[in-house]
Amino acid sequence: MKKQVRVIVLIVFFFQIGFMAYRIPQVLLTEESFPAEVKMSAIVAGLCLGILYFLKDYSSPLE
Repeated sequence: MKKQVRVIVLIVFFFQIGFMAYRIPQVLLTEESFPAEVKMSAIVAGLCLGILYFLKDYSSPLE
């Protein structure tokens, strides 16, 4: 179950990063302010990173 949640959150994270990689150059070239959907995408990507860190397995490097 934990592995499935990690995969789903990772997919959402990559979609958000892909969206921002597409939109940010457009915003920078047109010199507009950042739209709300780009800001929301950054927030969701940050939340996904936090969830992935929380779900990380801790193992000893000496094992």
